[in-house]
Amino acid sequence: MRRILILALALILAVSAAACNKQQLSEKAEGGLKAFVTTIKTFPDKIGFHKELEHWGFELPTGEKFEWSRDMSANKVDLAMVMLADPFISAGLDVEKLNADEWVFMPAGNEDGMDTPNLLVKPHNVKDEGRSSNGYEDAMRKLLLADENLLTYHGEMKHYRLKFSEGFEVRWTEELSLNDEDFIFILKAEPLINAGLDITKLEGSGWEFRAAGQDASEMGDNPDQLVKKYKL
Repeated sequence: MRRILILALALILAVSAAACNKQQLSEKAEGGLKAFVTTIKTFPDKIGFHKELEHWGFELPTGEKFEWSRDMSANKVDLAMVMLADPFISAGLDVEKLNADEWVFMPAGNEDGMDTPNLLVKPHNVKDEGRSSNGYEDAMRKLLLADENLLTYHGEMKHYRLKFSEGFEVRWTEELSLNDEDFIFILKAEPLINAGLDITKLEGSGWEFRAAGQDASEMGDNPDQLVKKYKL
């Protein structure tokens, strides 16, 4: 009887250990999470929480935001690049021609007593499962645990890349002051161009066109893209 109890206890401990291991990030993902949290917590006034969407958000210097979900079961938007739409509209973009399953246009309005500009949102759904979290760091951890393939690291450039889908990504520096840019938004250009965007009219917006080919950071081949870099 004693032997059976010991074996049963050993089995329980083994199962518990396996469950714990599943909740551990890889070294790469842990490094990316640490770099992300260290970067944004340097600017606490730029971190916010949207109660209705259950999203954490980090505001960038020119008004754009990077958002991530507190709970992946809350809605279909687990990650999002929230961009000022007017620079694209002024350059010919017809938001009505964008695929509504892949883009969200939010017209200017008023939220919580504050005026909001026209916004263009590129959302990404990671998984539809309930993983509630405690704070912005734990929220990002849960997303990376759900799909560690989201994140890659470039040792020479010393930055992390969070990939939404082909051609769409967010990058952040491993450490502030290591790079000329601390945050980067990257968009696949084709859907915007097909919806009327004239890339030659983006001058002064901060968005740069990068032709298809090998990424300068050697993180793989890329399609035509639009890139905006941020120094925090």
